[in-house]
Amino acid sequence: MQKSAIAMALGLAFAQQSIAQDAPAADGTKLQRVTITGSSIKRTEAEAAGSVQVLTREDIARTGQTTALGILNSSSAVSTDISSASSSSGSFATGSSGVGLRGLGKVATLILVNGQRIAEYGLADGAQQNFTNLDAIPAGAIDHIEILKDGASAIYGSDAIAGVINIILLKDFEGARITANYKESEKFKDQRNRSVAGIIGWGDIDTNGFNTYLTYEGYRSDGYSQGDLQSHYPDWHRLTPSRSTWDAPSVYSPTGNLYLGASNYVAAPGCPADAIDPKDKLCKYNILPQTGLTTNAKRYALASNTHFRIGKSIDANFEITNAAASNDYIVAPFAVQPTTSSSTWYNAIDGKMVGPFFYPKLPVGHPNNPYTVPVEFRARFADTGNGFNFNRTESEQSRVMLSLAGDVGGWDWKSAVGYMNSEATKATRAASATGYTSAIVNGTYKFGGQNSYALLDSMFPIRTTIGKSRTSFANGTVSGEVMQLPAGPLNMAFGADIRREHYEMASSDNVLRGELVGIAGLQVNDNMDHYALFTEATIPVIKRVELSAAVRADKSTNSDVHYSPKLGLRINATDSLLLRATVSGGFRAPNIVETGNGLGRSSFANSISDPRRCSTASALNKLIQNAPGATAADKAQGNTLQNADCLAGIPTFVSSNKDLKPETSRSITAGAVWEPIKNWSVALDYFHIERKDEIGTRSTSDILRGEASLPAGQLIRVDNSASDNLFYALVKKYAPSNTLNFGGVGAIGLLYNPYVNSGKTRASGFDFDASGRFNTALGQVRLKLEGTYLWKYQEFSVTDNAYDTNMAGTYDLGGRLNTKLRGSLKNGAFDHGFTINYNSGYSNNSLSSPTYCATNNVSAAYLATCGHVGSNTTVDYNLAYTGVKNTTLALYIDNLLSKDAPVQWRDGYQPQFRRIGLTASYKFF
Repeated sequence: MQKSAIAMALGLAFAQQSIAQDAPAADGTKLQRVTITGSSIKRTEAEAAGSVQVLTREDIARTGQTTALGILNSSSAVSTDISSASSSSGSFATGSSGVGLRGLGKVATLILVNGQRIAEYGLADGAQQNFTNLDAIPAGAIDHIEILKDGASAIYGSDAIAGVINIILLKDFEGARITANYKESEKFKDQRNRSVAGIIGWGDIDTNGFNTYLTYEGYRSDGYSQGDLQSHYPDWHRLTPSRSTWDAPSVYSPTGNLYLGASNYVAAPGCPADAIDPKDKLCKYNILPQTGLTTNAKRYALASNTHFRIGKSIDANFEITNAAASNDYIVAPFAVQPTTSSSTWYNAIDGKMVGPFFYPKLPVGHPNNPYTVPVEFRARFADTGNGFNFNRTESEQSRVMLSLAGDVGGWDWKSAVGYMNSEATKATRAASATGYTSAIVNGTYKFGGQNSYALLDSMFPIRTTIGKSRTSFANGTVSGEVMQLPAGPLNMAFGADIRREHYEMASSDNVLRGELVGIAGLQVNDNMDHYALFTEATIPVIKRVELSAAVRADKSTNSDVHYSPKLGLRINATDSLLLRATVSGGFRAPNIVETGNGLGRSSFANSISDPRRCSTASALNKLIQNAPGATAADKAQGNTLQNADCLAGIPTFVSSNKDLKPETSRSITAGAVWEPIKNWSVALDYFHIERKDEIGTRSTSDILRGEASLPAGQLIRVDNSASDNLFYALVKKYAPSNTLNFGGVGAIGLLYNPYVNSGKTRASGFDFDASGRFNTALGQVRLKLEGTYLWKYQEFSVTDNAYDTNMAGTYDLGGRLNTKLRGSLKNGAFDHGFTINYNSGYSNNSLSSPTYCATNNVSAAYLATCGHVGSNTTVDYNLAYTGVKNTTLALYIDNLLSKDAPVQWRDGYQPQFRRIGLTASYKFF
């Protein structure tokens, strides 16, 4: 097989530092030897036994993306696990972005920058998952990205279960260049972002013995609210479960409404005439403009690399990177909370449940209570707007690294030493159980006016979560030819890796002590050391057949030594057919949150369907929604009451466990690369990954299905009769003969769910790509198809003691098939490109809701629409023009045909606009 064809199919096979050296070939020519990522041995061929995808500098430019997350999402193999733009404002790891492979998540995918780890994000996602924040990587400094779609723990150690993403920054740059980018959505300018990047570098490594550069980039995106998007929502969105009143004005208005019962619900005095709803006469307020859907984000990144030589044989790189970001959510003024539903949460310091807590009613004699009994006052604290209420995450991350490489006595060596840190602070406000209650009951808070900052602060104090991650590391590898075998040289590599991690993350004391209503917290502060030895060999068995083998021994604090093996086989069956296969073992070491010291974490499992209450709540709400005379306010209340059981946030408490074992995995890949004709190649690979001893808490849906067999006290249900009676009264208003009820089953109050090694997951599917080029009268056309098909994905059910149903093609994981077809044509100063993106459809059922449509009592007329989400095909176009000296102008049109996203009955409307971007770049010298 021609080396050019294999290289096109396999890429550069992941160069750790992409250090090139010349070696004489048998015919006297020079062959380039490179260090392959996924291997520590320098080789003169780029072929590897595992599947590799390379996003070149040119590929990246064609995407028009200006963030590392956006660039990685241009690969069909990568899926977003968390995004700083749209992650929930209540999540632990706001202000960060992360990706994963194979659907196994961001903690099973190792992210490298220049072949080395970077500091974990300061805030652990879900207060458990430590991961790499892609927002800290300067997109403008990226030279290329290499995606190894195979387990690589035998080379890199922990976390490389599903694969490795190696982001290679520029190594050398001479001159100065500035680039500006702007992108916005057609007919929706609120969805926009812009960036500016500059780079300056000087020195020639061959002439001057060094090259150094400094790059800077700034990025900003605008958040938008549900009100900004309101005019774009389609009619079908209103028909989906619990969204019949999604745009109805809120009864929590500045002057408020008085609620004594379903039949005694009136506007409080002082409501403006134009705020009175003509149907139910209640005072309403449009909250949609203050309901944020995405964040306002600002960030910058700096990167500098000095490439120099020490003597004649040592190649050195000194790298410094720094990045910082601020993410602000659009948030509304606080509202007076309902008084009939309870809240429970956890006091981590004293180790006990708090609640059930009920927000207070206005007592008799309160200035806003005209009745002789306590009354629920549904109002909004208007003076907590204008910046008082906020939700902001700020972060900073940096790395300093020196890497050296050279050769001695025919052996190649390389080493790296560095220090990196990451810090993040999330700050927002929440209601104080005592401060809020006191201000309402005592009448201290005056509705309708501007209260003092001190009073507001006592009612809604600031709460913070602060996280810090620090890592220092040193590693080294030597490799070379050990002996000459009949079929070629036997090459081996030996290496060692040392890493010390420190991680701390703590919620503010008012959270840990359970002083704030319904707020979860965490406290952990510990160190962890990692040591590793590894070796690797490439063994030419016979002509055209090569075997590769590797093993790594890792020892971490609180864990025994773990051995990760890997075998690879590469067969050049014919001059046009390459066969390849790998078998490997992987692992993920318990992190500091999971096994370190501290108080553990309290949190909430969101969007949970209570199997003992949801179907009843749905049936009750259906009686309200289908009643001819039901008011918008009553429908909204019915939706809220249903969501409390069908989309619930369940309080949980988890503690660390020093007896945890590492997660382990077994991976198998097998495939072929075929070049049927010159300049065209096709590759197909099968993968199967089985991960066991997964560290985590049991899935909430699995626990709830087996509630009857749980130990006493693990799941606590609380008396919910007050809220249930409100529900019954509301239903009887429109269906007087109703007898349906919850049968005395209380609402879920708290779930104890400790970290354990209990989970198992297995995933299998296919990766494929095809590429080639041909000449036309207009220029050379290049085509490339790449895709991933997820055949099976199953999680182990502790309750059933067996693997659960296949989640591929369901709501949990989305469509099975994800493909991208790219094409380009360069003609003179014009360079055209297109991408056809395809995602297959999927069922709306999931593990937690296997009969989603029936459970939510969706009408028969909409069952077909509800049950399945259709496929999604979009077309992107890009054009670059270089006809002006030192200048590049580019146009990007995403979703060229302006195709709407498919109807998503479960998620509701998801915007998918045509987006237009412009980029201008000028090189000064």
